[in-house]
Amino acid sequence: MVLRGYVPTSEETLQTLAALRLQSLNSDFSTHAPFPRLEELFPPHVLHARLPPPRRQPPTKCRGARLRAGLLAGGLWGQALAKQRAERDQRLRGRLREEGASTMAAIVEKWKLLQGMGRPEAMAAYVALVREWPGFGSTLFDVDLRTSPVGAGPQRLWLGIGAKAVSLYKPGEPEPLDSFCYGRISSFGASDSSTFRLSVEDRDLLFETSQVDEIAQLLNTYLASTGARRPLRPQEPATSPPASAPTALPQGLCPTAGPWQHQPPVGSFHS
Repeated sequence: MVLRGYVPTSEETLQTLAALRLQSLNSDFSTHAPFPRLEELFPPHVLHARLPPPRRQPPTKCRGARLRAGLLAGGLWGQALAKQRAERDQRLRGRLREEGASTMAAIVEKWKLLQGMGRPEAMAAYVALVREWPGFGSTLFDVDLRTSPVGAGPQRLWLGIGAKAVSLYKPGEPEPLDSFCYGRISSFGASDSSTFRLSVEDRDLLFETSQVDEIAQLLNTYLASTGARRPLRPQEPATSPPASAPTALPQGLCPTAGPWQHQPPVGSFHS
């Protein structure tokens, strides 16, 4: 989760986590120690975020300009554009190598400071740092929240499934946009193979995701561990159940239904 960017924290902390991983793998710093690739220690997206965004080509203003652009694309003008793209890509790759070398040097300097730390101690320090994030213990899924049937497109979010609550995060943000204790969730299930429906009190949330079954199974697992009644199965429609098979969840599984409270969740961290 750290390497995939699912633990929002500072770059300084990410470097420290990488140094602790090296200490755990190789013990004290040595020039002869095997070095993993940087992407095995540090989230690659952080390095890519440092690069300048690509320049957008200005739109052509008239039909004649578009026609001329189309005719020239296969000639010298097209060759010049291809050369410019190749040079730009080469500059970006060089910049990325520089950023990677600078980050690796910072990680190694932090690794040197850990001399004498044993593997269990390094692992404990690693987990202690990650536990500082309030979402520790949650499993995060990339989802698109359907905000409305028409108009604006879906909103990309993280859906966090934890032992005490289900939370919605803006990617990269440490605090959730909203959090729902299991006592507030009335039902859930699959509307279709790529849509997961979560009913929270008086509103329905629809998520587009390729992991419908995984989300439903994890929710079922947490609900079973709390002794709650059986929720909807993934293949069942997320509608009001018949009286013979109640799916309403008991209230009082968490102290309040307010915003996220900074309490360590019970679940284990999936690294």
